[in-house]
Amino acid sequence: MNAPFHALVVRQQDGQAHAALETLTAGQLSPGEVTLRTRYAGMNYKDCLSLLGKARIISSYPRIPGIEAVGEVIASEDAAFSPGDAVLVHGFQTGIDFDGGLSEVMRVPARHLQRVPEGLTPRQAAIIGVPGFTAAMALERFEAWGLQPGDGPIAVTGAGGAVGRLAIHILSRAGYRVAALTRDLAQTDALRALGASDVLDACLALAPPRPLEKARFAAAIDNVGGSTLAWLLRSMQDGGLVASVGNAAGNTFDGSVLPFIMRRVHLFGIVANATWEERLRLWHKLAQDWAPDFAALAPDVHEIRLGDVLAHAQRQLAGATSGRTLVAFGEAA
Repeated sequence: MNAPFHALVVRQQDGQAHAALETLTAGQLSPGEVTLRTRYAGMNYKDCLSLLGKARIISSYPRIPGIEAVGEVIASEDAAFSPGDAVLVHGFQTGIDFDGGLSEVMRVPARHLQRVPEGLTPRQAAIIGVPGFTAAMALERFEAWGLQPGDGPIAVTGAGGAVGRLAIHILSRAGYRVAALTRDLAQTDALRALGASDVLDACLALAPPRPLEKARFAAAIDNVGGSTLAWLLRSMQDGGLVASVGNAAGNTFDGSVLPFIMRRVHLFGIVANATWEERLRLWHKLAQDWAPDFAALAPDVHEIRLGDVLAHAQRQLAGATSGRTLVAFGEAA
């Protein structure tokens, strides 16, 4: 329990955030009743921003970033968890108010933890992670509004990223036709292999805007924001549903009320946090009815070591990565 381990720690100096690999002991971690040996941590856009000080996401310093992790319990003060349990954590301000997954050891409040769902291995749960959970939240909301596979295609923007690729795959596995939007049409074959029925050039969204575009989509999952979100809203069918899940192109967009008035478009936001009832329900679906074909996802899953994370974060923010990247620790690496 007191053995030293490595973690990426972000500290603030002269108003600037700086990340570095440090050697810590468990007593230096933020409080929690359960101590984990981290097996996998997913790399997310928010983590890259935190590590490189590109946005004020972390609430206080020093902090270990990493908004999600899968690990194995090594000690627990809570009777709900025992050594050897495979568990996962995401949301609950992990990596923001509490130390996160970019550490060989984590200390986590028991109320933030859940067991890896039956039917998934720890690595499979890590592959799904926050990106797959985000896609599942959007899909469940679509279906609550009455969307059915025969209603028309679902657009997925930012198709090269982890959320985009997992969304394409999960939606197609659930029976929906998916239109993937990407800036890199060289990815067309890979996106079709994941289940995309159509692959569209994301530059469509950069054309001079019209009050309304051709009605193309029954629903959309937007990872990008900015002009892409504005174009999607103008391109929805009557009663179309748009889930805003990311802001890679910016926090704002220019638009008009016409899509909402003329086509009754619905726009809502998704954040990968949820009540326990919703978490358990969606993770059960991701382990069963909406379970990915992990063999099909394999070419898009990449593993790095903790020492590679800062260089990877630079590449990810520059748009030079694709698919799902996991930080693998110890025996998992």
